[in-house]
Amino acid sequence: MTLYIFNPEHDYALAHNDEHFMALQSAVQFANDCAPFLRYVADDEEQRLFLPYSTPLPDLSGFHPAHVVPWGWDKLVTHQLRNAGLSDEHLPTPEQLDNIRTLAHRKTSITAMDFLRAHCTDVEIPRSAQLLTEIEQVEQFIKDNRDAIFKSPYSGNGRGNLYAHGVFSPTLERQCRGVLRRQGSILAEPLYNIVQDFAMEFECRDNNVRFASYSLFETKYYGYAGNRLCSDKEIEDTLSQWIAASTLSKIKDALIQFIQENIEPHYRGFLGVDMFVYQDSEKFKFNPMVEINLRMTMGMAAHTLYERYMHPQSTGSMRIEFRPDGLGEHVQSLPEMQYRDGKWFDGGLCLTPVTDKTQYAVIVTATPDKGAPC
Repeated sequence: MTLYIFNPEHDYALAHNDEHFMALQSAVQFANDCAPFLRYVADDEEQRLFLPYSTPLPDLSGFHPAHVVPWGWDKLVTHQLRNAGLSDEHLPTPEQLDNIRTLAHRKTSITAMDFLRAHCTDVEIPRSAQLLTEIEQVEQFIKDNRDAIFKSPYSGNGRGNLYAHGVFSPTLERQCRGVLRRQGSILAEPLYNIVQDFAMEFECRDNNVRFASYSLFETKYYGYAGNRLCSDKEIEDTLSQWIAASTLSKIKDALIQFIQENIEPHYRGFLGVDMFVYQDSEKFKFNPMVEINLRMTMGMAAHTLYERYMHPQSTGSMRIEFRPDGLGEHVQSLPEMQYRDGKWFDGGLCLTPVTDKTQYAVIVTATPDKGAPC
């Protein structure tokens, strides 16, 4: 038996680093609504148990799973599993949790960017983010760069990002002071004109690091919106209009080396490295290290859905829908999924149950014509 737990509040739990941290109600709602979609992306095993991130968890006394797989490991989910009766032999040690949290800090992305610059000398790589610890440094960064983005050391999916457009407003100053007070530092970068977001997904297992997939994703209001469901080859073809295949290969190999040396000794599981293509004047350039997500990712989930369920002559999308007033009418309006050879071929499908209390859902679509661009 493998126990899967969907705890999407993982990034905030890392930030608070408190086993008694109270998750936002929206995160609990999202977890309870969408945990069933893990059934589609979990390893194909005969016996699996899926739990949402909720309080309290069911009684797990005497339960001895072969594996425990949360969305991400942190003090909160470890404490909740222990309180539910799961034995410590199935849980990470305090030292392992500390190592995971240290590596999940965004300063790891600075170290990784410096590593890429040193090992991929023929690839044009933008400067690394700056780690700031004083509010005066934040103000100076805005003066030097005008358009800037400031990121909390622990955050994900666009949450925790703050933006400046030449003005260090009282509101922005208050927000930055809050991040500095709570997390001790803040990361600063110029604000890029992003053309395409994407990621490389990796897995640490059996003392090795392997490239698992690409992820081509979309953002909305600076947060995650959804993924394209298409092959790695199609994603490479899409990216090739801006980035040479040889460049992607060099970055991929260097990242495997970095992860093997710096992350794999302390971590098991999937991780994602977010990247983007951006426009600088008339040129298109490439940022190969936006952040490292030391957890399962929606991009990896999307790849699994494509490989497992999408017909080879179709592509599609996976997106998270949020409707505070209910999703019933929206889901009912989806065109019925048509199957070919038992695979998604044309239409839409909700992967999570919908009731009158549901606010979040995972929805996939499929469109025929393999030649359609990602």
